[in-house]
Amino acid sequence: MPVSGDTLLRRIQRSPLAEAPPARVVGVDDWALKRGLNYGTMLCDLERRRPIELLPGRSAEAFSQWLKENPQVEVISRDRAEDYAKGAAEGAPQAIQVADRWHLLKNLHDALRRAVDRHHQQIGEVASAVHAEQQCDQSEGLPPADESLAVKTPASVAAGATLSQHRRTRRLQRYEQVIQLHQQGIGQREIARRMEIHRSTVRRFIGAGSFPERATVRHSRAVSQFDDYLARRWSEGCTVITELYEELKKLGFSGSYYMVRRRVAHWRGSQMGNVKRAMKRRSSRSVCWLLLRAEADLHESDTLFVKRLEASCPDLKHAADLARVFWRMVRERQSSPWPEWLANATSPSAPIDIRRFANGLAADNAAVTAALSLPWSNGQLEGQINRLKTLKRQMYGRASFRLLRQRSLMAA
Repeated sequence: MPVSGDTLLRRIQRSPLAEAPPARVVGVDDWALKRGLNYGTMLCDLERRRPIELLPGRSAEAFSQWLKENPQVEVISRDRAEDYAKGAAEGAPQAIQVADRWHLLKNLHDALRRAVDRHHQQIGEVASAVHAEQQCDQSEGLPPADESLAVKTPASVAAGATLSQHRRTRRLQRYEQVIQLHQQGIGQREIARRMEIHRSTVRRFIGAGSFPERATVRHSRAVSQFDDYLARRWSEGCTVITELYEELKKLGFSGSYYMVRRRVAHWRGSQMGNVKRAMKRRSSRSVCWLLLRAEADLHESDTLFVKRLEASCPDLKHAADLARVFWRMVRERQSSPWPEWLANATSPSAPIDIRRFANGLAADNAAVTAALSLPWSNGQLEGQINRLKTLKRQMYGRASFRLLRQRSLMAA
């Protein structure tokens, strides 16, 4: 057809859209036309599983106006953003607002992580104690390692260790500067601006109580019980992985050849000849997940770590107990324990981070209660937004809002 691409795009924009049937259950969420600058709002019919409108911006006024033009809406699923809550209350006061359950769990995890950051020093002490105890148990019955022999470290590994130490020193200096500015009474936003770092990093440094070390990568435990034997054989000059693997199999090792190879490669970064397994620091994120999981789902060493940590930090145990109850309520959609949990979480004795999280939920009590009893959520809306992003990227520089809205609604 002798026609230009611009003509086709104009025809697409002028094409009439099929009239969508009235939506009774609507999901609303924002999407980025240009991240950090321009945003829009997507509305989705959750019953028919299709987008029904794209609005420019993400303001309460635009959402409220659309609801007033569609008075048949009975249920509105949304995240915990204030603009959408306000727009729903103004535009459709008769509708039931439902807080998205994924966002509830995400906010809970963030609150628990802040509580964990307040006990960084205790977490390190407990992890060291548990590790030392496990090392003693694993070393029983194995031949002793020759502590006097050293392992040669390749130059590349030594350079990597030097770079890692340099980064740690630079991060420590940044931490000390943040604490110094905080002690001078300077606000977190101003500290972030002066230091040119994110405000969440400033908040985490201030709440940690001591310098937060970075967590190291955790390796498989199956070969760890043979560390002393491998250290002795390695110091004796046996550096062929195949031979070491065959010897371990005779001792009862059930892992693979590659596990042994990874273990030896890790030891080569050690400066000492004993090459015993270094204590693995626990990141605050991993500690959060350990505290949220049921005891039956934890590894034996993780169970011991959690029990020791809760015994050492009663305040953190209280926060974890409240978090686990709320986690179970949301996952299993149990609304009956909600009033009692809210009363316990907002009491003065509750940990500060969980109390702040609960106070935010109390301000949105009706939507949270609906989330614990109704099946609606924004899960499918996230998929529709991903689909919208695919269309936007396929259009390259022609992804104007008008054209993108037309393509998205026509494709739906």
